[in-house]
Amino acid sequence: MKQFFFLVILSFSCFVQAQKGTISGVLTDKDMNNEPLPFANVQIKGTSIGTTTDENGKYNLQVEPGNYVVVFSFLGYQTIENPVTIKANQTVTINKSMTSGEGVMLADVVVATTRRKNTEAALVMEMKEAKQVVSAISAEQMSKGTDGNAAQAIQRVPGITVVDGKYVIVRGLSERYNNVLINQSIAPSTEVNKRTFSFDLVPTNALDKMVIYKTGSADKPADFAGGIIALTTSENNTEFTRVDVGFGYRTNTTFKKQFHSEKSDTDFLGFDNNYRNLPSSFPSTYVLQDSPRTSAIRLDAAQSLPNNFSPSSQDVFLNSSVGFSFGRKINAGKIKIFTTNGFNYSTSYKTYNRGFSEVTGYNLNGEKLPLKSDYNDAVNQEDVRISVLSNWIFTFNENHKIKFKNLFNQIGENDSNLREGFNFLQRNEDKFKNYMFGYKSRSIYIGQLNGDHKLNDTNLLDWVVGYNYLQENEPDLRRFRTVQPADDTTAPFSMIAPPSSNLFDTSRFYGNLKEFSANQGLNYTIIFNRHTEEEELAPAKLKLGYLVDYRYRLFKSRYISYLLPGYVPQDRQDELINLPLDEIFNPLNISQNNGWVIEEGTKPSDSYKADNFLTAGYAMFELPVHKFDITAGVRVENNQQRLRYFDNRYDYFKNNNSIFSFLPSLNVGYNITEKSLLRVAYSRTVNRPEFRELSENLFYDFKLNANILGNPSLTTATIDNFDLRYEFYPTKGETISLGAFYKNFDKPIENKIFTAEQRTFSLINADKAFNYGVELEIKKSFKDFFNNIYLDRLSTNINFAYVVSEVDLGAGDFAQDKTRALQGQSPYVLNFALGYEDEKGLSVNAIFNKFGTRIYAVGDLNFPTILEQSRDQLDLAIAKKFKTITVKWSAQNLLNAAFNLYDDTDKNYKIDSSKDIKTSSYREGILFNLNLTYNF
Repeated sequence: MKQFFFLVILSFSCFVQAQKGTISGVLTDKDMNNEPLPFANVQIKGTSIGTTTDENGKYNLQVEPGNYVVVFSFLGYQTIENPVTIKANQTVTINKSMTSGEGVMLADVVVATTRRKNTEAALVMEMKEAKQVVSAISAEQMSKGTDGNAAQAIQRVPGITVVDGKYVIVRGLSERYNNVLINQSIAPSTEVNKRTFSFDLVPTNALDKMVIYKTGSADKPADFAGGIIALTTSENNTEFTRVDVGFGYRTNTTFKKQFHSEKSDTDFLGFDNNYRNLPSSFPSTYVLQDSPRTSAIRLDAAQSLPNNFSPSSQDVFLNSSVGFSFGRKINAGKIKIFTTNGFNYSTSYKTYNRGFSEVTGYNLNGEKLPLKSDYNDAVNQEDVRISVLSNWIFTFNENHKIKFKNLFNQIGENDSNLREGFNFLQRNEDKFKNYMFGYKSRSIYIGQLNGDHKLNDTNLLDWVVGYNYLQENEPDLRRFRTVQPADDTTAPFSMIAPPSSNLFDTSRFYGNLKEFSANQGLNYTIIFNRHTEEEELAPAKLKLGYLVDYRYRLFKSRYISYLLPGYVPQDRQDELINLPLDEIFNPLNISQNNGWVIEEGTKPSDSYKADNFLTAGYAMFELPVHKFDITAGVRVENNQQRLRYFDNRYDYFKNNNSIFSFLPSLNVGYNITEKSLLRVAYSRTVNRPEFRELSENLFYDFKLNANILGNPSLTTATIDNFDLRYEFYPTKGETISLGAFYKNFDKPIENKIFTAEQRTFSLINADKAFNYGVELEIKKSFKDFFNNIYLDRLSTNINFAYVVSEVDLGAGDFAQDKTRALQGQSPYVLNFALGYEDEKGLSVNAIFNKFGTRIYAVGDLNFPTILEQSRDQLDLAIAKKFKTITVKWSAQNLLNAAFNLYDDTDKNYKIDSSKDIKTSSYREGILFNLNLTYNF
């Protein structure tokens, strides 16, 4: 049946009615700078012959030869009548620009039908018209599912997987191989310890669309290998007022207990009010490290720190969210202003138990290895998020438009982890209780000023100025270990007092990052109208432009530990380490001669300054030749990157790189029919190291029980990208595509493991790597497919990607396999969505996601590679629209599949539960949400 249906549609797309004439053209909206006007009515007066314009304002009618009057109409717009004479086999082009009628007050109606460019149909049309290989997801599609942020929504796109709920992997390539644009402006890297963008920061209700460019072109930044992910925030052009309220119930969490250390008074606003920060009078690293352990300086400093080491319980309420948004249209003489503004506040909770274990060595004899450690983590997470959106569009006459877009996020994350179990390698059968109390706040502002100018019929100019600001504060991250002897289970748990300052025993860590970036880009397009004596030809275009981008980062960190010097009597030491957690570091137990003292272990490399200056220019030519659409160009980029360490004594350069890149690209489209095309693409791109990756700053990751360390010797990777894709568009909003890709890497940046008692993750430039695969996507409505009113209301969205990769580390001794798959690459990704929507506002959508087992972390001689097991996710959403209220119920993660990590002890990169060790396992629970939206 499916094969028959496909052949019928394909045959129909090639069929042309003989002896008839054709009327075609484009309708534009004069009030909106002559943008295309979709869904307008085109009717032959006095007949039933008619159609509507598509998302690009295009229409096409076939009629018998004769004289007619064509009527162009749309609710709220002045009707236009145009006489026309049609001859057999002749095409007559009629282009019209429509304007709204005087006194018409129908803005709310216009919103729902004409101005929306965030629909599935609009985005399918954009994909078809694109010069590159792209995938996309619209606001309409996002609204049908359970997704609350961009990270959850983007995993519905072909070839996309999401790691840790926020980092995006495109075509099996690590998140570091992506670039992110927000409203055409380069977005910042939002994480301290890796090069990536955290997509969970952007709520879906702030987005119009997300477009993933999978091939390069000269007018796009070249620092990517997986994809350029372009986010466009809301551009609603009509008046509305909306209130959203939501509540969520998570199994295993809601109405149960959570454990956290003492909070500040402003945690509910997403930031700490200096309760956790170092006191302003706290001595500098230089002063503290140079002072004797018995000095009054250390005593006063230690006693000024809050005694905040004991968790207390709290009752967990429902997840909750509230939002308010409005749009307004303002007429200021010849200037038309549209503004969209929104505020959203949410709190969410997550509690689960996580099994965590480790082995040392490999199992090559078919028997399981003994455990090095075996723990259970009680994980408690509380997140507060505030999002503010303010977008403004200024339209000047018909030819000039300015957009000013602003997005601000404030995020507070309270994370507590109680780890109980055994470390057989260190303390045999003694029982451990290890603690981690962390709080992280992030303030992120992303703003753009865009301009679009039609200088004349053949000269176009657009530009963007972007500014980003990021501040991340991680005050008083506490990590410490306690132990109970195996021969006395009634004994108290004793604090492990380290001999010197470190990051995991009696440790207090303070980190602060500030980064700002500014970029400015300009594109100038020259249109060459072409024609022969017989016909008008599609115009050619020459596009020239440049981009400058400057980033500056300042990262400061300090860590301090509590020690018991040798001069403290042993009985006093025994007394101190056995005190309860709420007493052990009380100021009364801190003493110059008979108690705890503090010692700072901070090194110069624990803080750094860094900046990056990118300058780029390009030239690109678009040339339609019969059925071919050829786009060729070249981009040149010069990138200068500097990083230096500093403390109170030192401030010196550690890294200074300047690299020039010559980057050609070619995209060729062959239009087989009006509804089908074939694309071939090549581009050369680069992948540059991030500031943190170049730094030798050492950070201890409690979750992985591993250290993270940068490598100042990293250099830029170069990637050659090849793509081939067939695309078929049966009807408006539908698409079928099948593509293949191949990527060749020179000096890719990959993970490295240091062989030590404890895992230490770093980075290297491998010799080479390759990555290839196929992608299939089907978006199809079942309207008129079945002879059943209910089945006709169904639609489906299916996409599947299969990916193969291999990285070659070269001849060096890296304490791991010389060749392996790329870290983070899933061999396959499957998404399946089935939707039902009727005429009365009822919609039901089921969404399924599955990815194949992938490398989570690379192993070495002592530690096996960690594999993340394949996992199934099923979501369900039911919504009903009433006159002014929309009610939506959803269930996320209905299968509640386990998040499982395995140590690959037999080194075959496959999971065998009879041999391999499950190193991490937990279930997050099912999340049920109820959302109410009221439109005034």
